[in-house]
Amino acid sequence: MNSIIPVGFSIEWSYPVIVRDGEVRDRSIAGPRAALKYLHDDLAIRSGRTYWKAVDACNDALRYRGDIDLARNSFIAAYAECMTKLSMH
Repeated sequence: MNSIIPVGFSIEWSYPVIVRDGEVRDRSIAGPRAALKYLHDDLAIRSGRTYWKAVDACNDALRYRGDIDLARNSFIAAYAECMTKLSMH
């Protein structure tokens, strides 16, 4: 049986999340698709409950199975936790 899974690749948040990319450059993350890419490719710490919660929330939002604002807040929490851990070292 063939089934199609709808995916909202173009879904964006009302307001992008601005993250610090390197020492001086800011980067805009506009939605769950960009957030997943950032979490997978650019976040320095890719482990822990907060990280995986953000990954799951962004995937759910893209598949229309979860709230887009929850995905945004989960991404912010994962980014903040990573930055806090890095600043402690």
